Amino acid sequence: MKKLLFLTGLLLSLTGCTVYHPQAVDIPLINHAGDTRVDASLSMSSWVVVPDAVNINATVSHGFNGWLTGQVHLNYGGDNWFGQVAPGYYFPMGDNSVFEFYVGYGYGGANRDDKDDNREKFSGFYHLPFAQANVGFHDLTRINLDFGFGIKVGAFFPDYEYHKFDSDGIEALSKYEHYTKSNILFEPQLMVRFGSEKVKFNVKLGIAWLSNFVNDNDNDHMIYDFSTASCGFTFAF
Repeated sequence: MKKLLFLTGLLLSLTGCTVYHPQAVDIPLINHAGDTRVDASLSMSSWVVVPDAVNINATVSHGFNGWLTGQVHLNYGGDNWFGQVAPGYYFPMGDNSVFEFYVGYGYGGANRDDKDDNREKFSGFYHLPFAQANVGFHDLTRINLDFGFGIKVGAFFPDYEYHKFDSDGIEALSKYEHYTKSNILFEPQLMVRFGSEKVKFNVKLGIAWLSNFVNDNDNDHMIYDFSTASCGFTFAF
């Protein structure tokens, strides 16, 4: 037990200020006009093992006609937040399979102020224009099984600052960090859900890769999370 507590404490001490984590956005698999999906989930994102971000997620997707769809997503984690909007196209490839393609814009950020205890302050935001392709199968077997795979590719434009203060509240300028380097984002995701026709339990797994960001090399106190796992419920209307 002591070794486990020591390892947990060590991992917590290694975590930094997260500039980005994979988003637990629903892969809705819209397949007909009027198809509406509301997804609600809880997600955990991590760099190694210990979560750096725990978020509440909500996604609403709707099929407007025989090909046009749209999606809105929001999530909040106390010291971090993100939202995106994306119009899209869907194409049923059979009775139980569908392809979706979205083009959208996301905006998020983080704000962590530990000046009183650790005398640190981290804050910033990012812009994320993106495109995403989804493919999957829906309503299979008696448990109405859905599973899908999505790939998001975007341009990540961050503006983050890190400040360090001494015991008198004076900023240590030598510790100041400002991260504005643009990146290409590559973010694949897997989704599985099952249940009744109207309510399904879902599990999502996602990973992220930023082209110009190396954890612990670019910035001493900034990281990005490689993975996100979430679970929740999807409601069909």
